[in-house]
Amino acid sequence: MIRKTVLVAAGTLALAVGGLLGSGSFVSESQASGLQLADAAQMTAVKERQQAMKDVGANMKIIAEFVKDSKGTAAEAAAAADKIGEIATAIPAVFKVKATLEEMDAVGKNRGKPEIWSDWNGFLARGKALEDESAKMASALNGGDAAAIQAQFAAFGKEGCGGCHKTYRGPKVDG
Repeated sequence: MIRKTVLVAAGTLALAVGGLLGSGSFVSESQASGLQLADAAQMTAVKERQQAMKDVGANMKIIAEFVKDSKGTAAEAAAAADKIGEIATAIPAVFKVKATLEEMDAVGKNRGKPEIWSDWNGFLARGKALEDESAKMASALNGGDAAAIQAQFAAFGKEGCGGCHKTYRGPKVDG
């Protein structure tokens, strides 16, 4: 309900600003140029990528609980690592539509930084690293060597998730 209200208010504001620009009063074009509203494709894309990242997080939790607290089985954790690898292959598709923090204020909780699109090849490389690290994590889990699992878990967090988050993810959004 709140999100719909925000979207309606944002749309109303856009119409008002457009009308004021057209009439030449109150708001200059340079003042209004900072105002960016999400279009339908951007909103859909952000929702898809948010779901993908939630799925990565849920699967990472399964792995972390196994590695840190011996909850679940190695097979379940390996399956979770495989699932993260599958999601990683979809990263180019779910991030193809540009929708930065500033453009997505109406959607909320969007943490994608403009660097995703200004450094697209670097971003894709980080997605590939997540895919590779998740495969290594599944392999370590299937191998059963506790030291190898711990080492790969650290690398997975640093190079898989963290490697992308440091550059391409904005600060946590309240709300």
